[in-house]
Amino acid sequence: GELLLDRGDFENAVKAFDRSIELEKAKRHPNVLPTVNKGLALFQWKQDPGAAERCCMEALRVDPECEAAVSTLAQLNLQQSKLHKAIEYLTRQAELARSELELQNALTYQYASVAQAEFLKNYPHMAEQLASLARGMHE
Repeated sequence: GELLLDRGDFENAVKAFDRSIELEKAKRHPNVLPTVNKGLALFQWKQDPGAAERCCMEALRVDPECEAAVSTLAQLNLQQSKLHKAIEYLTRQAELARSELELQNALTYQYASVAQAEFLKNYPHMAEQLASLARGMHE
């Protein structure tokens, strides 16, 4: 599935992830990464953040310690400007960090998101300019 996803063959990647998910369900301790990857594939293929979120939430239901699901949920919420929800996931991501670099990345995004939320609270009239600036950075 990951190879197909890297090639941009989204439909077959989703099928491969579905097959992996079924195989994992038979295990006592299933690996939930195929579920997270299916969500990423659906997001990239169909621009469907809801489907990606549902996949990640299912992964967390099975494995509450799945850093990939938490990280993906944080990024999806950031992309949708759901800052408060993103901050929750970034905080959890920092708690799950297994290396200094992972912790540094999670905290950097967390503090930047907190600062952005505080800025928007204090200067709501600047929200559109900030959004425009953010869109320009992603292009």
